[in-house]
Amino acid sequence: MLKIIKQHKFAFLLTALLSTFFLNMFPPNAAGYALNTVLQIVAGVNLLQRRHQVVSFIVLLIIFVTTHWLPPINAMTQLFYGSYLVFFTILSVIVFRQVIFSARINTESICAALSGFLLIGYMGFFMFSAIENHMPGAFRGLSNDELQMMNELFYYSFISILTVGYGDIVAVSWPARNATILVILTGYIYSLVFIARIVSGFSVSEK
Repeated sequence: MLKIIKQHKFAFLLTALLSTFFLNMFPPNAAGYALNTVLQIVAGVNLLQRRHQVVSFIVLLIIFVTTHWLPPINAMTQLFYGSYLVFFTILSVIVFRQVIFSARINTESICAALSGFLLIGYMGFFMFSAIENHMPGAFRGLSNDELQMMNELFYYSFISILTVGYGDIVAVSWPARNATILVILTGYIYSLVFIARIVSGFSVSEK
């Protein structure tokens, strides 16, 4: 099992990232989200160099446990969102390098490209959550329930990068608006540059 995970790092990451969408189809469940987060930590740490894996996993796990099982404090919540934003940004850099510099276009390259797009949505989610936690009311249309609000910000992040914009959730503060523009712009550039790289790679391979 471990050998398969090591050989198919990006496929494992893609599976872990997609699992949230299936989880969100059911009523909010704190235990389910906790297990899902641990799965994503494992999938992300699996991409790091071996000498950094153990330390990274322990640090992220400690942050996750302390911010979820200790009494909620604003500073601890910001630490959670900030640390995971940094972690997912590092994963994005690793994934982007895989997409750009991969000599061959194979299943892992496709999984890396798809993971890259999903990671932009996840980074947007952590950014929006940090803003809403620091400035309550930065987004209009959110639920008062914490778990439901996280679901709604996750939904808002992906609706934004997909440029659908139903208008049910709206960024009303300047930080929230600028963060939304940043996420949309990043997703748009990624679609143009990195997905085009995969398509052109296929064309070269066929020749």
